[in-house]
Amino acid sequence: MTKKIVHVEPSILDSVLRDPFEDMTYFPNELIHRRDVSLSALGLLLELAATEGDFDVEAARAQELERRSTGLEPEDVDELLSELETAGYITIAE
Repeated sequence: MTKKIVHVEPSILDSVLRDPFEDMTYFPNELIHRRDVSLSALGLLLELAATEGDFDVEAARAQELERRSTGLEPEDVDELLSELETAGYITIAE
């Protein structure tokens, strides 16, 4: 299986503020209140931006399988990534 590499668009990363003294990331309300992606995809985008793109797609898939096994509502990581890519927030390279 080819490893997917996710890159958050520079315009998104530039709008996010990271506290150099605390483990905190601040997201502008404009980003949080966008309605062109689902809340699930927005949550994934926030995680991607907070980690500056250091995101393991395979680990996220494994976590999703574990989540499904507990009876929680499933989310498809690939679907969320596709939604973010379509909206222009990220690019995905294989």
